Amino acid sequence: MLKGEKFMDVVTIKIKTLTPLWTGDENGKNTVLRETGLIGSLRWWYEMVVKGLGRKACDPTDSESEVKCKDKKHCDVCELFGCTGWARKFRLEVEFSGGQLLPLEPNVKIGTRRGETHLSRRVSGFISDKPIVFKFIPLREITDNEWALLNKTLKVISEYGALGAHTSQGNGVIQIVENGLLQGDSVEIIREKNKTGAANLLEDFFVYKINVTFNKEISELIKNKAFWRQNKSYGDLEDKRDDGWNQLWNDYHFIPIAYHIRDALRRTEGDEGKRHEIFGELGRGSKVFVSHGYRIDDKTVQVRVFGWLTGNREKIKNKLVNGLGEYLFSDNSHSSQDNNLNVKIIEEKSGIEILN
Repeated sequence: MLKGEKFMDVVTIKIKTLTPLWTGDENGKNTVLRETGLIGSLRWWYEMVVKGLGRKACDPTDSESEVKCKDKKHCDVCELFGCTGWARKFRLEVEFSGGQLLPLEPNVKIGTRRGETHLSRRVSGFISDKPIVFKFIPLREITDNEWALLNKTLKVISEYGALGAHTSQGNGVIQIVENGLLQGDSVEIIREKNKTGAANLLEDFFVYKINVTFNKEISELIKNKAFWRQNKSYGDLEDKRDDGWNQLWNDYHFIPIAYHIRDALRRTEGDEGKRHEIFGELGRGSKVFVSHGYRIDDKTVQVRVFGWLTGNREKIKNKLVNGLGEYLFSDNSHSSQDNNLNVKIIEEKSGIEILN
């Protein structure tokens, strides 16, 4: 798209799913990939970028909010994504470029340890072996700045965050493979025009990209049942997951280790109240998000850890680098050589660094 074109028939983005996408439905199931779920996630990240640039954004879900948009005075987020009495400026359609979008529920049930109990997690979501096409269809004029902000938002998601729901449990990592959105300096124009003095909500944002390199090829580790499935202290936990692990790695190039890593990170905070505040509990969301391990090569996966924290980051970093083996490997692994790994933080950024 050329700068200056404000109204186009369609703008397309092609993405690759590195870990499953989850959008859910009214029953909490993931039977279809819902555009509304993707739009909700896009809006959430768009709001973070807008606030990160120092501009204000209302909370349309809060009927008592003092900054809720009223009448025709819309904040930057509501102007593009809509609010009561003001429709969204675009329609999102999702298409598949020759691939099959699979509702992923393989025979994989992951166990983690908490106290005297074992918790099981099922891997699920949608994933495609071919690029997925997002079509942004304008319904009325969209400004250059709005296109640029949407482009920046998608880049932040692709490089540092995740899209959709269940992102604290491994889902939603994408890669942009073709981008038809406006490229340019419009975000800088918005930054220069900002006079609101709004708090920068990306100030506490952090992201670590870590490469986990195993001593053997991952397919061999799966064959050897090297990944964790029991704990000596609490006895066996059956994990009927062999076929599922092979499918995830061979067909979709990721291994479902987000649960294990979250289990490790939760133990960095001894105070139960603070632990629940940081990592969530039933009915309470997490401030720290962990992806599954997506393929770099036959022995290496990359994991993305991101979130909003003012403290505790050094504990998290130390655990990532030095403490993952204890949580990733089975006590029954065939050889101690299976248990060797190297963890390296390859990128570490704050929210301010990301926007700059």
